[in-house]
Amino acid sequence: MKEQLSWKQMRDRLLERVTPLPEQLVPLNQAVGKRLSRAVTARWDVPAFDRSPYDGYAFCAADTKEELPVTLSVLEEIPAGHCPTKTVQRGSAVKVLTGAPLPPGADCITKFEETTFTETQVTLHRPYRPGENVICRGEDVSEGTVLAEPGQLVDAGLSGGLAAQGIAQVWVHPAPKVGILTIGGELLEGDAAPAFGKIPNANRAAFEAAVHLLGCEPEYLGSPGDDVEAIARAVSEGLQRCDLVLTTGGVSVGDYDRTPAGVLAAGCTLLGGDLALRPGGKSCFACKGENLVTCLSGNPASAMTCFYAVVAPVLRKMQGHPQPGWQEVTACLSEDHPKVRPVERLLRGRLWTEEGRLWFTPARQQGNGAIHALSGSNGMAILPANAGPMQKGDSIPVLALEG
Repeated sequence: MKEQLSWKQMRDRLLERVTPLPEQLVPLNQAVGKRLSRAVTARWDVPAFDRSPYDGYAFCAADTKEELPVTLSVLEEIPAGHCPTKTVQRGSAVKVLTGAPLPPGADCITKFEETTFTETQVTLHRPYRPGENVICRGEDVSEGTVLAEPGQLVDAGLSGGLAAQGIAQVWVHPAPKVGILTIGGELLEGDAAPAFGKIPNANRAAFEAAVHLLGCEPEYLGSPGDDVEAIARAVSEGLQRCDLVLTTGGVSVGDYDRTPAGVLAAGCTLLGGDLALRPGGKSCFACKGENLVTCLSGNPASAMTCFYAVVAPVLRKMQGHPQPGWQEVTACLSEDHPKVRPVERLLRGRLWTEEGRLWFTPARQQGNGAIHALSGSNGMAILPANAGPMQKGDSIPVLALEG
């Protein structure tokens, strides 16, 4: 009998075949949620000048080193966006509003509420040190600083930082297009009324959401039933416009499990399948040229387990993720787990922290079709083959399905 691959072996085999998608230059607002393909360097200092963080007064700190309180003459007022026209000297001050430049000669700032003032004078009641309450030029970013490395996600903070540099376009890896096929003559679409022997097409909704949340663009390619030629046509059409085609259903050994035959009929080359994994081991992986076809179980929870373990890292690499594989962390099991399985098992559940310790709580339902149990799950515990019963508090490796 041919040795089964583990899910990690299959994942790595697929990862070896893919590279990040070719970069594109896009407007900054279209780059959000994508990953940079090139490093970005600061074009200038931010802020570009010493400025005030408050509404207050700018003056010389030396004026507060002698007898207090001290009263200074107010030379002018500088709103944000305006330039100073006066130079501050000992015995004088300038009224500054939040964001206004520090006037020449001044070396510190006080808040309005710490002073007594009129239109022409301000009285200071405590000593100040040079540089106090001054946001210095380049305090946030200095010219020439590397703002972001290749692979970094363009999020809200990076978008703001790039905009502060006057950067309106960036090079990114585009979102992979993922075609989704649901195989099986028993599937009902949308809000179709229940019928005996039929089941709602939950996989379509689940995988459209999963693909979207990974930063990819899902495209539903339909449900070709159990006909080999129909499956082959759908796969071929999907490969023409998608970077990866994902199917669910028809990968077991029953008379109507015809997905692998349909994939081969589409001219694809088989890469492996039927993994040593529970749930989700029933699967098939193939390629045609640069594109991949990943065929998963029709059981929703099984398919989703294999998707996150094997397929999601591939999609992350296509997007230029610097670490496509999920981070593997060590967590404490929050409850006993007495079951022993002959093959490696991925246990769905939730990672959480309490008093500095990381815990993992398995989902109540772990059945192949328990799709609702995936709601709120953010991790999958890795239980080795033939692992003995585990008790609350035992340490286990967990794939953290975030980041």
